[in-house]
Amino acid sequence: MSEVHQFEPNPAGNPYPPPRPLPALLRFSIAAIWTAAVFWFSGFVYAFFPERNLVPGILFRLIACVLTAAGYVFFLRVLDYSTAPIPSALGLPLDSKSACQWASGFALGAFLIAADVAFIASFGRYQWHLHLSRPMFLRFLGVALLLFFAALMEEVSFRGYPFQKLTEALGAFWAIVALSALFGAVHLWNPSAKGILSWAFFNTLAVGLLFALARIRTGSLWFSFGLHLGWNLFQGAVFGLPVSGIRDFSTVISSTTAGSPALTGGAYGPEASASCTIVLVIALPLLWWLTSSRNIQHSPALFPASSGI
Repeated sequence: MSEVHQFEPNPAGNPYPPPRPLPALLRFSIAAIWTAAVFWFSGFVYAFFPERNLVPGILFRLIACVLTAAGYVFFLRVLDYSTAPIPSALGLPLDSKSACQWASGFALGAFLIAADVAFIASFGRYQWHLHLSRPMFLRFLGVALLLFFAALMEEVSFRGYPFQKLTEALGAFWAIVALSALFGAVHLWNPSAKGILSWAFFNTLAVGLLFALARIRTGSLWFSFGLHLGWNLFQGAVFGLPVSGIRDFSTVISSTTAGSPALTGGAYGPEASASCTIVLVIALPLLWWLTSSRNIQHSPALFPASSGI
C-alpha cells in the first residue's frame, strides 16, 4: 500500500518542507527491535525476587509497558513527525467510547472462556475447589494486576505502533497474518507448548487474529485489550486453569480437568484443545456483531478504509 504524506506549509514562510518519514517497513523494523530489547532488559527484575512471587511478574510487565510506550512515542514524534495526541497515536484514545469498547471486549473474553469450560464440563470432567481467605483474595488482586499489565503490554506491542507501520507497508491483511503468527510463535517457549504443529500454536495464532481484527474493526486497542484481559483473567484466576501453560494464576479457585487432551488441552490449558478452536469459531461472528455498532467504533478510525478490513 503506497503512502502519501502531506505537510502543512511552514507558518514562518520557510520554503523547505519537513523531511519525509522513513519507509514504513523500516520504521516497523526499528520498533520491533526496540520491543525485543525492552522485553529482554525488563527481565532483570526477576534476579531480585524469589521464585513464584507475583511482584517480579508485575514489575516486569509494568516496566515493559512504560518503556515500550515511551519508545513508540519517540518514534511517532521523531520518525513519523506525528503531532497527534499521544493516547490516540498509541491506539488508546481517551474518549466516551473507550470504556464501552474495553468493557465489551472484557465481557466477550469472559464469555468465551466460560463457554470453553462448559465444553470441558459437559464432555469430560471439570472439578473445582474454592479457597476463601484473605491471602487468597489478595493474591487474586495481584494476579489481576499482573494480567492487566500483561494484556496491555502484548496489545501495545503486537497491535500498537508496529502493527500500524506494518499495515502501512504491507496492508492490513498481511500485517494481521504476520504479527498473529509471531504472537503464536512467542508462546512456543511457554511450559508444555508442543511445537508449531500443535493445537496450542494454531489456537494462539487464531486468538492473535481475533485481537487484530478487533483492533482494525474498532479503530483502537481498547476492545482487544479488554478481550485479552477477560480471556486470561477468567481462564486463570476465575476458573483456575493454566493460561498458555502457566499454572501460577489460580487463586480463590483451583481446578482440575479430565478427558481427552483435545478437549481439555492437558497441561497447557484450554488453549491447546480442539474445544478452544470451536469457541474461537463462535467468537468471530460475535466479535463482528459487537464491533459493528456505531457506539463502539472510533470515528475517524485509526486505519483507512483502504486497509481492506
